[in-house]
Order: sequence, then C-alpha cells, then structure tokens
Amino acid sequence: MELWDDHAWMMRFRMTKVTFLELVEVLRPRLQRQTTTMRAPLSVERRVAVAVCCLANGCSYQVASDLFGIGRSTVAASVMEFCFAVEVELLSKTVCLGPDIGLVMEGFRKLGFPHCIGAIDGSHIPICAPGGRPDQYGNRKNFSSILLQGTVDASGHFIDAEVGWSGKNHDAFVFSHSAFCLAMDAGSLVPGNLCLDLDGVLVPPLVIADSAYPMRPWLMKPSTDAEHHRNLDRCLCRARNSVERCFGHLKSRWQCLSRHLQVREQNVVSVVTACVVLHNICEEKGHPVLSSLQSPAEVRIESEEEEDVASNAGQLEAGKRVLEALARYMASGRTPL
Repeated sequence: MELWDDHAWMMRFRMTKVTFLELVEVLRPRLQRQTTTMRAPLSVERRVAVAVCCLANGCSYQVASDLFGIGRSTVAASVMEFCFAVEVELLSKTVCLGPDIGLVMEGFRKLGFPHCIGAIDGSHIPICAPGGRPDQYGNRKNFSSILLQGTVDASGHFIDAEVGWSGKNHDAFVFSHSAFCLAMDAGSLVPGNLCLDLDGVLVPPLVIADSAYPMRPWLMKPSTDAEHHRNLDRCLCRARNSVERCFGHLKSRWQCLSRHLQVREQNVVSVVTACVVLHNICEEKGHPVLSSLQSPAEVRIESEEEEDVASNAGQLEAGKRVLEALARYMASGRTPL
C-alpha cells in the first residue's frame, strides 16, 4: 500500500491505488466481516486484493494462497464473495446505456456511422466442462465455453452484457433470446426511442453487428447487394471494430477469461460479469491496457447464416428498408447526420 507506485498497481491489479481504494469503499458494506473472540477477519482491502489479483492474472487459488499467506479455501471464498458483491452493487450502475444518448450517438457518428447506440458481438469464454459433461458446453472448436454477448459504445464501454448461454449455441440464437433484443424490439431500451426520418423511412436507434446476426429494423449488418452499399459497409465495419477492441481489452486486463475458468458451473456467470464491470471502471478512469499485457487472440467461430430462424419476414423487410435508406443517404454525400 505504501511502496508501490501506480505502474506497479497497474501491473498487478490493472488499476491505480486510488481506483482500488474507491472500489474497496463501495464494496465495504457487503464484504466487511465482524471480529469475533476466535479470530480477526481479513480486512476488506486484502479480500479485494486477493480477488482482483486472481481475476487479473488468472492465477490459481494455490498460487494466490502462497502470495498472500492465507488458506486456499479463503482465497476461493474471497474471489466469489467479491464477484457476487460487484454484481449486486455495481452492475446496473456501470453496465448501462447512460443518460446522454446524444453523446453515445456522436461517438459512432465520428466513426462514420449515424444514429447508432452500440455494436454487438459474442465472445467465447473457456470453461472447464462441468461434471464431466463436455457436450453440454462444447463448441465447434472442441472446447467447452460460454458465450458473452456484449454491446459496447464507440469508446469501448459495455452498455449491455449477457452471459451464460452454452458455447454450442449460434450467435443469432443467443441474440434473439436475449433481454437486450427483446428490449430493443419493444423500443424500451432507449428513452423516447428517438427515431430519425430519412427520406420517409423512420430509422430507430441503431445497433451494428456482423453478418451472423439476424436483420432487424434497428440492427444493421454488412450488405454487398448493391454498389451504393459499399460506403455503408465500410463505415459499418470500421465502427463495429469498437466491440472487437473491447473484447481484446477485456481479456488482456482480466486474463482469467483467456484460460479455462476454474470455478463451479453456477459461479461462472458472476465471475465473467464482475470482469465486465471492472473493465468499464478501468475504461472510465482512463487506465490503459499495458503493452506488456499481451492481448490473447480472440477465438472466432464462424457461424452459418440463420436469418430465417431468427428473423421473421416482417422484421427482415423492415430492416432492409432502413438499410437501403441509410445506404442511399451515405452514398449521396450529404451532410453527416
């Protein structure tokens, strides 16, 4: 606490001492334990340090036990209690769209894509096959994983994260059954559901994705059907890179996500969720991803199109109308929206 400078804190905990202590104070009411006649509990500072160290470095409970001089079971309990506390206290406050929708849209407009609130994609998180059942979570790359469906803004902050679907599921299936999709279909995620009239076509707040996702009036993906779509496709792909960078930063900071998570099946969601929250906190504080932390290669599992399954005819046609209106507008060279 007294000897390390900010670089040393960033190397070990991915955050500065100031950010660490702020996190401790937010979680103190949930993590504080009473002193008994038998023994004094670990301080909240030490419990948070143990948990963040394990998440950041992907070290085993035994290694953390040796580092901090506490029992292996105490390490395991500290990690899970920390993740549960982060999920309860900080998830809804940290992983959200935020009140200034205009600022979010401005970020994507600067990247060349108008009227957009987020970029969505899925990332596979390796896990240990629970209970000797590799088929339950086995994906097409022959390892067990769960899917993290993340939606991020132009600056790389998660505005939504849904975790828990088996890695054997198609991205389009997970998307169409997600709470995020249902909220956007209902027009309830963005306050007021601000629509833009573009040459007679009402354009709702947009989300961008790759070709694996189904068409929606509010979900845009690359299309090479016509010459005048090329500018739209180029801008969409450039803007969608924000979600790819975000996943890279997430797994670079919290390296437990790049290895098979050594936690019980029922605890996987809380651990991944806590890492997403901590990522947003570090991004908000302006903490960089250190160059010495090598970004792991993102596991790409190419998906066949499942548009007929995940989109009905009405959504598909409405989405194509919005896409066509955007393509014409962007090809015309008119003032950016």
